[in-house]
Amino acid sequence: MAKLKDIAERVGVSISTVSRAFSNDTNRPVNEETKRKIKEAAQELGYRIQGGVKTEADTSAKHIACVIPQQLIENHPYFSELLAGFHERMNELGHPPAIVRTLDEVSDSDRIKTLIRESGIQGVVIISWYEQELVEMLEKEGVAILGVSLNDERLTVPVVDCDRIFSARTAVRHLIEQGHRRIGFIGGPAYSRKMDNDERFVGYKFALTEAGLSLPEGWLIDTNWTVDLSYSLLTELLASKPKSEWPTAIFCASDMLAIPAMRAVVEQNGHIPQDIAFVGMDDISFAQYTNPPLTSVHVPKYEIGRVAAQFMIDYLNGDYPALPKILLPCQLIIRESSNYVRSITKQKVH
Repeated sequence: MAKLKDIAERVGVSISTVSRAFSNDTNRPVNEETKRKIKEAAQELGYRIQGGVKTEADTSAKHIACVIPQQLIENHPYFSELLAGFHERMNELGHPPAIVRTLDEVSDSDRIKTLIRESGIQGVVIISWYEQELVEMLEKEGVAILGVSLNDERLTVPVVDCDRIFSARTAVRHLIEQGHRRIGFIGGPAYSRKMDNDERFVGYKFALTEAGLSLPEGWLIDTNWTVDLSYSLLTELLASKPKSEWPTAIFCASDMLAIPAMRAVVEQNGHIPQDIAFVGMDDISFAQYTNPPLTSVHVPKYEIGRVAAQFMIDYLNGDYPALPKILLPCQLIIRESSNYVRSITKQKVH
């Protein structure tokens, strides 16, 4: 069965562009030539377009918006796969493709009201990041809210995600079992704007504490989720220290941060995993093609998207009187970047 991803690849556009073409998004319209190519590709691939433009008689169709963190992040491999799963399940259920917006595009009450009024939005899925003001505005407008890939106890909304604390613990335990005692961390802030509160950092600390290990002073890198900073900050640290003071392993809160960090190690004449082992998180498709292939926690991105779509439709139909939290399982995929048993006696623990 053809998927939105197949259509996007055939035409050479993003999945979000395909969904906007199918939903006739007037706020971010797709040009007519691209729209024509998308619909032709859909027909050639046998993709059945459900929903479409809302009419006065179309009262059963559920119109959903997905809000992602920042401009162009729809092309990020994590979000792209999640949105693909969401769109596909919406299509299977007979509802229009979700409208995708960035936080910047719905940053004030006027924009929210315009989106709701012009698109008939009944539910909003906030993915991976949120602003409290946005949640409050949506609640005032009576719009159903679902959190996806975020798990903040302060939010009183249903959530579909994976257990990131447990997953991070599993990743760091793997490194400890390989003989590592000085394990660095590369990540970014949580919704509180502090890295200390991010679930992956919490799981990382939990695993070290369980093993009686301390946090490696100076090797906790907050990139603010910026790929370039993962490379530049680690490069600066490695260049300023002798190899004897490097951490022997680094857990990265995402594969997109791990990949540039691995390059930084190689450029500083380090070897992976002999000098520094790496474990990432998300298991994006690129992870298996790095040199060496990256060990990563497989997050079921596509499945999370599908479950989120099903849940939102059920929630709008009144099937969930309470506010559940659905956590899908993750799995550590061990590859060459960490598959190297290290002698503990050679390490100095700081």
